[in-house]
Amino acid sequence: MASQGNGQHVLLTGANGFVASHILAILLERGFAVTATVRSQTKADDIIQTHPSWKGKINFVIVSDFTSQHPFDELFENTKNSAVPLTYVIHTASPLKFNVKDIQKEMIEPAVMGTTEILKSAHRHGGATLKRFVLLGSAVSVLDSFEDITREGRPYTENDWNPVTVQQAINRKDTVLGYNVSKTQGEQTAWEFMKTHRPKFDLTVINPDIITGPMIHPISGSGSINETNHFAIASFIDGTHKTVEDVRFPFYHFVDVRDVAQSHVDALTNPAAGSQRILLISGLITPQLVVNIIRRHFPALEDRVPEGNPSQILPDGIHPTGWDMRVSLDILSKGRKEGSWKYIELEQSVTDTVQSMIDRNVL
Repeated sequence: MASQGNGQHVLLTGANGFVASHILAILLERGFAVTATVRSQTKADDIIQTHPSWKGKINFVIVSDFTSQHPFDELFENTKNSAVPLTYVIHTASPLKFNVKDIQKEMIEPAVMGTTEILKSAHRHGGATLKRFVLLGSAVSVLDSFEDITREGRPYTENDWNPVTVQQAINRKDTVLGYNVSKTQGEQTAWEFMKTHRPKFDLTVINPDIITGPMIHPISGSGSINETNHFAIASFIDGTHKTVEDVRFPFYHFVDVRDVAQSHVDALTNPAAGSQRILLISGLITPQLVVNIIRRHFPALEDRVPEGNPSQILPDGIHPTGWDMRVSLDILSKGRKEGSWKYIELEQSVTDTVQSMIDRNVL
């Protein structure tokens, strides 16, 4: 069993992921006991190989299928009577693959079941000590997939839900829409579960937009670059895009992965976070802003990165709707010792991301 730390025990799912690796680093730094799920022993070994100092500090559990209730039933039962019973769950395991043939079966169903099955297990077997379940959601469950991107609309708030439907994604054979549906339905199902079953623990859902930032998860070649870092940053360096002007992002706001991780760990013990949806939006991200930053900070990469039109920040005809962050910022601030929340800005996020790609030899 991992170190008892401060007497609080966290279950972290999908521990080898891009976001989860940063969460794991903060949990260990703060002295939490950690049980971490991965799909195979190899993935557990990869984490320790990447971070040798974590050896002996994590209790790994193999959950090859996170859409099934059985392995989580067993996990909760086994930890209920341990020296340090589970106090919190951070659930990050979720499919993020756009190269799929069946949107319903490969994207939507796994996302929904991957949330409901662990919630059922937590409710039935989590015990009296389990206080909070923190779910990594997405801003795509809040924004409107069909917004008129040519004109800025009313800023989104925590009360908004994406109106996109399964049938729309399937009819259009659009995997981005499929992903939006999967995250929206996954979150809606979680809130419905809480309302219907009224478990002893409460729920916090954290909804970030495009996540960029340095990679500390296990890496084995350029294929290990996470989806969002690839399309938002690496694709302008690896030859995917020869120009900037023709590139369109699915969304135009970002948050750094370190802020995402910080918000999840803060949410465990922040009373204000209970039963809340929290939006995580640092600021604007556009293809031109990204290439401007890369070319400014990495002269050696200039010949690989298209220049575009440095003074034209937004693509032609693009005027994305913004976010009203007042409620979420208030909650996030209450989770910080200093009483205020400060986001990492795009300049630092992109620079640190590219440097991590160079350091790990994936460019």
